[in-house]
Amino acid sequence: MRVFIKTAGIAIFFSLLFSVFLNTLSLAKADSDEKFVRPLILNDYNAESLTSLSGALSGGDEESPGTVYATISTNNGFRRGDLGAAVRLDYDVLNPGDYSFYWLKLGKAVRGKSDTTETTDLSRYNYLSFWVKGIPDLGKVKVEIHQDVEPNGMFVFGKDVSGYVYTDPYMDGAIDSKWKKVIIPLSDFSTIKDWSKMLELVFVFENKNGVPKGTIYLDDIIFGYRPASVLMEKNAKELKVPVENSFKVNGVGSKQCLTFKGTNTLSINAESINDNPFIESVRFEYSADKGATWKTIGVDYDVSKRAYKIDWRPDNSRELSRYEVRAVVEDIRGNEKATNALIDCPIQPMTDDEFLNMVERKAFDFFADHQNMETGLFSDTSGGGDASIASTGFGMTALCIGAERGWISKEEARQRVSLSLDAFLPKAEGQESLAEGKYGFFYHFLDPHTGKRAGKSEISTVDTAILVAGAITAGEYFGGDIKDKAEKIYARVEWDKFLSKEYPMKNMFSMGWSPERGFLESYWDYYTDEGILVTLLAIGSPTHPAGPEVFYAWARQKGSYGKGAEFIHSWHGALFSYQYANAWFNFQDMTDKQGINWFENSTNATITNRQFCIDNAEKYKGFGPNSWGITSMARPEGYTMHFGVPPTGNGEPEYDGTISPTGPAGSIVFTPYLSLSALKYMYINYPRLWGQYGFRDSFNYEKNWYSPIYYGIGEAMILIPIENFRSGLIWKYFMKNKHVTDALDKAGFTKVKKRR
Repeated sequence: MRVFIKTAGIAIFFSLLFSVFLNTLSLAKADSDEKFVRPLILNDYNAESLTSLSGALSGGDEESPGTVYATISTNNGFRRGDLGAAVRLDYDVLNPGDYSFYWLKLGKAVRGKSDTTETTDLSRYNYLSFWVKGIPDLGKVKVEIHQDVEPNGMFVFGKDVSGYVYTDPYMDGAIDSKWKKVIIPLSDFSTIKDWSKMLELVFVFENKNGVPKGTIYLDDIIFGYRPASVLMEKNAKELKVPVENSFKVNGVGSKQCLTFKGTNTLSINAESINDNPFIESVRFEYSADKGATWKTIGVDYDVSKRAYKIDWRPDNSRELSRYEVRAVVEDIRGNEKATNALIDCPIQPMTDDEFLNMVERKAFDFFADHQNMETGLFSDTSGGGDASIASTGFGMTALCIGAERGWISKEEARQRVSLSLDAFLPKAEGQESLAEGKYGFFYHFLDPHTGKRAGKSEISTVDTAILVAGAITAGEYFGGDIKDKAEKIYARVEWDKFLSKEYPMKNMFSMGWSPERGFLESYWDYYTDEGILVTLLAIGSPTHPAGPEVFYAWARQKGSYGKGAEFIHSWHGALFSYQYANAWFNFQDMTDKQGINWFENSTNATITNRQFCIDNAEKYKGFGPNSWGITSMARPEGYTMHFGVPPTGNGEPEYDGTISPTGPAGSIVFTPYLSLSALKYMYINYPRLWGQYGFRDSFNYEKNWYSPIYYGIGEAMILIPIENFRSGLIWKYFMKNKHVTDALDKAGFTKVKKRR
């Protein structure tokens, strides 16, 4: 929701405006006796998602020439409230003739049919409204609505019908830095003849508008209905303030309460549409600063009755002061009236477990929202584009967590996992799998719709290992046919094909293969957690096992930083290189035959990463005892896997002040107190670091930069380690697998006293 800024003379302006253009409304609706039609809230962005409230998708046109990048903004000034947000559209139509657009589907995607959506019946509505602001000022935006004529669930230019208007006749002046409400009668989209089969709403940016590059924000996109006689009324009926003495919390009327705890039902009486035909909604707001600023709790759009209510679970993670609550009534033209503060209550602080549950759930939502339901493949990032086999392996693991936590039904999770596994298995003997690969390994990146190789992607040994680890976990968790499919995927991997048999790389795995280069000359020849994952899964293979010597073939170089403990370090020193295998293998109570406890090794590496950030806090203001995590991550110049801290194999650690929450989150099993403290500190002190899927990938405090993209591998290294810390769930099921236990036995691991 947006921050609301009143415009002087709004009532006069709208009365004049509506007297001109609302005469175009259809006679059929003008003669209707129906007073209330429940509005279609296409998106109010309160869920901090580009997906609409009905589950339909939206997005920007990111292909040049002309681009629009759509992201969610939760910054104050660009949304209305702590539980709300707005969509931010960064447009660039710099060259003459360029155009681009932001599209919102009106119906859900049709499963099994690419780029196809259900249509939506808008025949009961007669206006479209939304709020808009822009930086810099933008004269107007083209608004299109598309009707499906074919009907095939997709818009085909020249065959389907498009109606359009420009915003300038429907608002007070140009789109500028103040929020303004736009109301457009649907009859002005004059080419639309059948409103029962509508496909999408599109906001178009054209070079001819005079501002070729900038940002606009949209919020509260609504299709509604009011009788034409109401919309044509010159003077809107004045709103009445909601009845203050009718306010209740959980059914009890009071000006004071002991504490806000858990979910609370707020209710109040106010006018209905029968009392005031202009009323649109009643919203509840809270203030944590004695009324200086107000933030939206929720909105009740059902104006057919006089009792309004919403459920509220206060954010008790950041603002631990007392809360005041009020109610605000708003009409269709943006006028509003608010009560005084209705109640003043403290809140019960969020427990550490509740905080971690919130962090986990947000990370899980990434995987729930980014699985292609035709192929089962998971997107590599939140920015669209390719799927990745690593994200798919992590995604199957995430579905186990979601099912266990009740964030998704176990049956739906099982079906989703089954769809993913099917992509990597041939439908019949002699056929190829949907996912393209070689020798049971698969290309790192795949087309999410077809499973074919994406670009010049390589067949990757480590990403296939992550895929197999996810399949094993899901097989043990769900059992039955899921376990059978997971076993088949594991059995098809011909590990020996990627294993060097010649010195100096004997018994080391190539990192990959491509048609252009053949086997890559890069090998898993130096310690990293990824190498542990590859070699142990190869040793445990039921059909193409490698000998246990492969686990001891790669270099194990020890080093330390400052006065810290000595440990076996990776080549670049990135924190992720000490985390991946530990997401599935529980090494904390075992050592290999050389006496190495890999859990403790990663613990020492984590402590070193933190200490390095403490020691360099004067050099980089974003570093500190609770602000650490130098790892693979996005940075202002692009993604890197080469950042790290000493000791390193290359002797030249790279860093630039960027850190990632995936660092401390991925190490929470090693350093529980230090990691939890860091995550809470980042959450409280860097609100921009928190978004649609929880913690963003990374940030650079000095450059005031926060990653706009979420990465599947990053979300996984938040979700899985936190779940293992809380319940040990993934460790429990993965370590049950007979091939996993065989691998550990063959590699010479033995039990030791569990560390406390």
